Amino acid sequence: MKIKALWGFVGNAALLGEGVESAKVKRGQVFEDADDEYAHTLIGKKLVVEVGGDGKSKILKPKETKPATPAEKKAAAEKAAAEEEANRLEAERLESERLEAERLEAEQKALAETK
Repeated sequence: MKIKALWGFVGNAALLGEGVESAKVKRGQVFEDADDEYAHTLIGKKLVVEVGGDGKSKILKPKETKPATPAEKKAAAEKAAAEEEANRLEAERLESERLEAERLEAEQKALAETK
């Protein structure tokens, strides 16, 4: 993996690739064939960045977000409350259907026993 140092640090020369003599890494230094696992560890520590085939850093920018306005927060809360109410009503409807089915089954069983 091709990586470029963002900061100077002391690393593992053997894992930075062939031809690397010193474990001391200087800012801006590029390593053509660094070990993938070691490179990802250094990327996670923000010491290096991966360099693409065009020679530019592959820096991923976080998505830009804006804080929610009070109106948006209120709308989201109302939507959640409406969904919760709909779920509650559906549960009540299913329970009443289940109870009605049990009642009808009991009636049929009682009729069958009286015959």
